[in-house]
Amino acid sequence: TILILIMKKTNLVGACLVLSLLASCQQNESLSNMSEDAVLRLRASVYAADAEARTVTDEMGGTEFSELDALGFFMPEENNPVKWTLTSGQWISESPLTWKDKVNTFQFCAYYPYSEEATTRTSIPMPDLSKQSGSLSEVGDFDFLAARCQTSYQETDNGTVSFTGSSSFKHVYSLLAITIKKDLPEENVLLSQATLEGENLFGRSTYHFGEQTDADGMTYEDGSEKDALTFDYEEPVTVTEEAGYTMYFLCNPSELEENTKFSIAYQRDGVSYTASTEKLGKQFQAGKFYRFTLKLTKEALQLVGCDVTGWISEELPELAIDEIPVE
Repeated sequence: TILILIMKKTNLVGACLVLSLLASCQQNESLSNMSEDAVLRLRASVYAADAEARTVTDEMGGTEFSELDALGFFMPEENNPVKWTLTSGQWISESPLTWKDKVNTFQFCAYYPYSEEATTRTSIPMPDLSKQSGSLSEVGDFDFLAARCQTSYQETDNGTVSFTGSSSFKHVYSLLAITIKKDLPEENVLLSQATLEGENLFGRSTYHFGEQTDADGMTYEDGSEKDALTFDYEEPVTVTEEAGYTMYFLCNPSELEENTKFSIAYQRDGVSYTASTEKLGKQFQAGKFYRFTLKLTKEALQLVGCDVTGWISEELPELAIDEIPVE
């Protein structure tokens, strides 16, 4: 009898051990699945009025992210940005991130381009606009975008924070394209210099994310004001018959007290001239693309139109200024 009792107790202890091991395995598997499911992923596009979609900019101002672009990403209530890089069409984070939980709603913030100098969400360095050269191909090097996305894990697609739609990245600067066109096809017009002036249009700034969207914005750096940006062409550029010549200016969004001034120096058939206008306006809104076309006639430099798109479109009346021969 004693032997039978001992055997029963041994079997019972063994059964308990087996059940305990099974429960432990199931719990570990459950935790593993939970961790895998809560991985944070990212999707991003640039807002445009007529497209879902950056750093590659076309002549119409449309932009989209390109391979190896990197952005800075702030987890909720975190101050240090995490770098994400676009690799083979997928955004890859520098370090793995997971959701804090699968129930609550969180606020995520991000900016482009990523900067090693950015150590806090309240002071993110923005590109130095004074270093632009006016070419379309480099607009992406100086552009700055910001985005917010408020969502919960349950609202996402497999944990993907989606900076798309109304949460897409938006341009913080204004973009101006100024096209010079000649009046007569047989003229030989060479452009040697162009200058755009306006109070602190090209000064250095930092960007900050506040507690809410309406607290986000730019802060101008003291002592870095820059009112004018000049493009000097060592080899004068030709104003062609059909396309003319276009230069691009990224500038700080502004509501100026005085109008901007645009001026050029050029040669027509070997004779040097200068021309300028102060009628390009004094309001430049963030995320808007302003396209001006100026026609070079022997009597005046005419502004033949202005198109403002969602980088709204509006037409301005023709404007003219006097052409001044250089003595």
